[in-house]
Amino acid sequence: MAPVCRRCTRKHYRGLIPLLNAVLTNMQSMLNSISLVRTRAQDSDEEDGGLLGAAEELAETVFWTVAEWRVTSLRPKICWSYPGRSSWFHDTVLQYWDDQQWIENFRMTRQTLFEISELLRPFLMRKDTVMRSAVPVEERVAIGVYFLASRSCYRTIALVFHRGTSTVASAVVEFCLAIEHTLLRKEVHVSDFTKMTASTSKLGFPHCLGAVDGTHLAISPPKLQGAAYFNRKSFHSVLLQAACDGDGVFFSMVTGHSGVNHDAHVFRSSKLYVRMEEGTLVPGNPMFHYAGVSIPPLILGDAAYPLCKWLMKPYAVPRNDTEKHYNKVFNRTRNIVERAFGRLKARFRRLSVRMEAHIQNVNSIVASAVILHNICERKKHAIPEEYDDTANGTESQCNDLQEDGGMRGQRERVEAEAIRAAVAEYLYTHVK
Repeated sequence: MAPVCRRCTRKHYRGLIPLLNAVLTNMQSMLNSISLVRTRAQDSDEEDGGLLGAAEELAETVFWTVAEWRVTSLRPKICWSYPGRSSWFHDTVLQYWDDQQWIENFRMTRQTLFEISELLRPFLMRKDTVMRSAVPVEERVAIGVYFLASRSCYRTIALVFHRGTSTVASAVVEFCLAIEHTLLRKEVHVSDFTKMTASTSKLGFPHCLGAVDGTHLAISPPKLQGAAYFNRKSFHSVLLQAACDGDGVFFSMVTGHSGVNHDAHVFRSSKLYVRMEEGTLVPGNPMFHYAGVSIPPLILGDAAYPLCKWLMKPYAVPRNDTEKHYNKVFNRTRNIVERAFGRLKARFRRLSVRMEAHIQNVNSIVASAVILHNICERKKHAIPEEYDDTANGTESQCNDLQEDGGMRGQRERVEAEAIRAAVAEYLYTHVK
């Protein structure tokens, strides 16, 4: 039998009871008056008495119809929703799980998840209704994180959390939008320049912020736009382009470009490129001077990226030992971004499967995964060994692009070549 909600029924009809009682009282008075008039009329005019008799019968019929409706309508009604079920998250996870189980399932400890919940509470808090209690903020966050950490569909996650499928779907989207809106600038940014360059200096490359690269994330193609997202690897995708420091923490990210775009094209349209060109990404834009050359803060990119004064790439054909040594140290350092992408996909498995979501929601899903990855990396949360596939991070686009033409492009390329030559000489002299 379908579930019954007596509380809703009582509240719905409570206001009708006084009205129905007043109607019945007035109709009872009407019947009494009609009966009295009818008795008097029968003595004077039989025709009028017949009309009053008919009126009395009609009024009596209406009276008993209203009375019967009053009784039957106040019976409990069948609700459209099922009563709340016991919560796996509250009854099991919060009560019995230790940090290891939390990291295996949510990629973070209980404390970290609760800290995130407090930051998102103003955006995710919902009020209780007469039909049911609202899903607590902590559970909404847990549903969103579990979605990112697993490859399960909404229906499976709904069964795990003992919630409705539509509830889980809306919780995931709202969580990703909230975390992107609230934490993106706070968690994905250039922090301490000295600390960032120190992490890459350990790998041998001086005055370097980190490395940049792109990776394709499979999606379900948008309607009427499938060809625009079909990449050179023969599947539909969006491109995530991000730059990370020596610790694998992302300080810049761009997502939303279709998979047909080249890495260099996406890079040139990013805020990272604009701010590095302006010299405003790092406060003061400090210079490193060597052999009479002023070297700005550097970022490393593979052969798909253009050579700039601040963007280093490997020598396509090294001509001497200095250039060969440069390529060796360069590749060793640039590998940090491939490992970072590998850890990102290992931690949040949602990025390693085709995402069945609206393209705008895909961008929020990707952004929220990067944000949470940075939080976990800064808190030194481990990745379960069975998911650690950091070797499978990216596949570079090795075809080089034509450099900018004109006098300005030629002059900048000459300056970039001079900076790369100075860096190569420094590495050959000081780094083994």
